[in-house]
Amino acid sequence: MMLLQAMSWFMFSLFPIEAVWTPRNRFWRHIEENHAGLKDMDRDHFKDMQSCLQRKMSKETTSLLKEQTKPVIVDLVKDPLNRTILVEIGNAISPLQVRAIKDLANCTKEYFHGTHFEHRNFDENDGGNDCTFLNIVLQIFLPDIAWNVQRIAEMAYEMAGWGTRLNLRPPGRCGLRTSEYLDYKNFKSLGTHLDAESIFTVLFALSDSKSYRGGEYYIRPRHQSNLYYFKPRQYSAIVFLSETNHGVTDIESGVREMFTNEFWKFDDPPWHMSTRPELEEMELFTKNYEELELDTQNLEGHEDDEKSQDLEESGEHEHSGDKDDVGDNEYAQREL
Repeated sequence: MMLLQAMSWFMFSLFPIEAVWTPRNRFWRHIEENHAGLKDMDRDHFKDMQSCLQRKMSKETTSLLKEQTKPVIVDLVKDPLNRTILVEIGNAISPLQVRAIKDLANCTKEYFHGTHFEHRNFDENDGGNDCTFLNIVLQIFLPDIAWNVQRIAEMAYEMAGWGTRLNLRPPGRCGLRTSEYLDYKNFKSLGTHLDAESIFTVLFALSDSKSYRGGEYYIRPRHQSNLYYFKPRQYSAIVFLSETNHGVTDIESGVREMFTNEFWKFDDPPWHMSTRPELEEMELFTKNYEELELDTQNLEGHEDDEKSQDLEESGEHEHSGDKDDVGDNEYAQREL
């Protein structure tokens, strides 16, 4: 069965290209600034990742990653209340960007195999996938692709009216909860599930849909028994409301590769939690971080007050018995 509603292709006017990734990055930007902090156990692999990517991608290729595609709306899926739950966008990612994502996944798997790669087996009859977690390394090493993920999410958000109809925050005000390179070589399906506690999921098709048999994506709107099936075109993206049931039918042959990203209400997670943290885990981390930050600010303020007091006492001691030497203006300035 094809999608619920077919549309004529709709050209989208591109957002202006920005030089840097701008979402909520307070928990990882120190890694980018210091060129250090991508640790696996006790070893820092920042420079290893740099070298690995330099071996795989030429400077010319890296510069071409900045060139954005001209995405187009292909289709929509709506629920019984006529609310859009999914937007399919064609030409959402370039072949060079796809190659770069695979290179990043290979480097990540090489240096963080124990922490950022998972042979993810769901329940016995629900299949699974091999997942390489790319959150944080994506923003640091491939910022133009990270920005494109947000750009495509924003395009779907506007087209679906998720702000006006559902009162959801825009992707630019969400953090990237997880970013994953998925392949299904060792799995034949992915059972029905939802991306609990995320807001939007952006799924890019890396494989040519003709290169594998079966493996159709399906989604089931709430309060509806019908499933809507389709095979996403290569280089297209599917953007959907995360807490909607979806899955993948049996893959009969060939290789299916996808690149999925989930947005949520928190900031991007810190590096040590970048493999799809739970909501409670992130809530606690954020609370502790902000309390520590407040304590640090209070301590620094207290130290500044003490220094000011010492300076004042020093000045009073130097001029004790000779206050008339200090003009009224200086006292006024000191009081201010």
